[in-house]
Amino acid sequence: MRSFWKPLFVNRSESRRSVSLHGPIAAHRSAVVVFLILLFVASTAFADEEAKRLVALLDYLGSDYKNAVQGGKIVNQNEFAEMQEFSKRSLDLLKQLNEAEKADKAGVEPTIKSLATQIENKADPTAVTELANSAKQKLIATYNIVPYPKQLPSLASGKAIYLENCAQCHGETGKGDGPSRATMNPKNPVPANFTDGEFMAGLSPFKAFNAISFGVENTAMASFAALSEEQRWQVAFYIFSLRFSAESAKAGAALLQSKNVPGDLTTVATLATNSDEELLEKLKPYAAQESQATNALADLRRGLLETKPTEPLLIARTLLREASELYAKGEKEKAYQKAVEAYIDGYDLAEPALFAKDISFGRSLEGQFTEFRNAIKLGVSAEEIQKRHLEIEANLDEATQILARDDSFSGYYSFTNSALIILREGLEAALILAAILAMLRVMGATQAIRYIHLGWILALIAGCLTWVATQTVMTFSGQHRESMEGFISVFAAVALFYVGYWLHTRTEAKRWQAFIQNKVKDVLSGKKVLGLVGISFFAVYREALEVVLFYQALWLQNEGAHGAVIWGFVAGLTALVVVTLAILKIGLQIPLKYFFGATGALLYIMAFIFAGNGIKILQVAGWVPTTPIGFPPQVPFLGIYPTLETLAAQGLMLLAFVTTSVWMARENQKAARDKESYVEATRPR
Repeated sequence: MRSFWKPLFVNRSESRRSVSLHGPIAAHRSAVVVFLILLFVASTAFADEEAKRLVALLDYLGSDYKNAVQGGKIVNQNEFAEMQEFSKRSLDLLKQLNEAEKADKAGVEPTIKSLATQIENKADPTAVTELANSAKQKLIATYNIVPYPKQLPSLASGKAIYLENCAQCHGETGKGDGPSRATMNPKNPVPANFTDGEFMAGLSPFKAFNAISFGVENTAMASFAALSEEQRWQVAFYIFSLRFSAESAKAGAALLQSKNVPGDLTTVATLATNSDEELLEKLKPYAAQESQATNALADLRRGLLETKPTEPLLIARTLLREASELYAKGEKEKAYQKAVEAYIDGYDLAEPALFAKDISFGRSLEGQFTEFRNAIKLGVSAEEIQKRHLEIEANLDEATQILARDDSFSGYYSFTNSALIILREGLEAALILAAILAMLRVMGATQAIRYIHLGWILALIAGCLTWVATQTVMTFSGQHRESMEGFISVFAAVALFYVGYWLHTRTEAKRWQAFIQNKVKDVLSGKKVLGLVGISFFAVYREALEVVLFYQALWLQNEGAHGAVIWGFVAGLTALVVVTLAILKIGLQIPLKYFFGATGALLYIMAFIFAGNGIKILQVAGWVPTTPIGFPPQVPFLGIYPTLETLAAQGLMLLAFVTTSVWMARENQKAARDKESYVEATRPR
């Protein structure tokens, strides 16, 4: 019984702690809404976690059922009992997931119920495997679960993590003979022997990753969820290398290099989701003899982890080449997906470090990736795709040189770069906040200012927590990072447009005086307060997320100049505060009509840019479809991209602006006519 690989799918009870904030009723409402938002996020995270557990369980059922039943007969009673137990557990997990989502979001309920029935009836393993895989793939697609790491793990890194966390029980060489074996509780089953070829044959790194993440029920194997996702993948791949020697891997590499092996066989996705026996089946055309096949497998399981570079820009190059080749073969959809992966799994991982050194070049190269994807969608000629591919290749070479440039020799460089990051990224949010704060001071609604401060303080706290999380227990996949940034940008666009409209409608003195007399207190109502908090939060957190990524890269690049990075941050932050205060002071000196007009225009422009950038990012993450068009040219500075979806979002912004402007013009004309009529009627005869 392969109990080591039985994922821990135990029922869990959640405790929720209520939060109350003392103060005015409006502040209390703000706190309640913030709590509800956090509760929603927690609920979403719970659903995602349950979906991952269910995927892991289905993966186990699909691959191990054949060890329990063959030809309609039970061949291993213990394994069959496990299959029955796990099929019932899959239904329990599905019920919990549906309750959290209020629906069968992935549409897998009929399939999983049929799976449980088939297992109970001792159905053919092929049918069970097909049902389990079908439900698994639907869940993976619905919940954006990635069953493989962002890049191929490193043998050295995997070994270090394994020795620190796993060797006590499994032994340094993976034979299950670690020093803690005698004191384990429970003592049985004994730790797995990773050098046993028969035991490892039906396993995959994805299954190992699930066991490491969730633990193993009724054994001494605990959950190692405290390790980052990347670290768990490192270990999951490393244990598959333990039964192979370096010599065998070297011989396998020579064999595969002499054969025309397809690139798909060595991708990280294939290696993560295929078992050893599945890989051996795929190697048959290239390794006729058993010893050759073993050596080839050794190269895939060990050799690639030792020798294959995993630098993000190299991953981008590899995937771009595959995209270009697929497009030349007429496989447009596959080519587009490879182009997306080249950005998310390759370039995007190097982007923070590149932006920290040369942001203008980094933005330009980012735009080329977008144009490349759009060209594939448009169905241009294969020659044009090849041309664009070669242009990006040349710029990736330059990017490699920029990243390899030794800038850490100068503390002055580190200081300056650090200062510019916070000043550059913070200025955008500071302009928005300064405009709103100046507006509130001019209108006399000083009590509302506290909620603007509450919003940006919460955003900074969230930014700090993001930094801590990415350094400890959480790693964002490229897709999740893009999704977060995209949604934040869209929310910010809507919020900024609303405030811009509000200012736009009060540029006339009479309208403003009426507002002062009748509506000041309304600013402090629950809805207005929450709006102020939300606007402030999204405007700042959008920039804070980028700041976290950029400073992480800068910190790693300047191991010997951390002091300069810190003082650069302080200097940049000081300059940012000075600039913000200057904007506030200048704003108070501008006549009301022009101040509100200029501020409203700024917020409209920022909303326009955020809308385009937000939709573009969500397209990369797969949330929004991409329909490229030939016009206009790409202008990233203004958030303009030649796709139907990005232009539609910005078109809606412009339409709303024009509509409100026309409405205001008519209202002003009507007011002028009413005034003339009143003057005429009251003129002495």
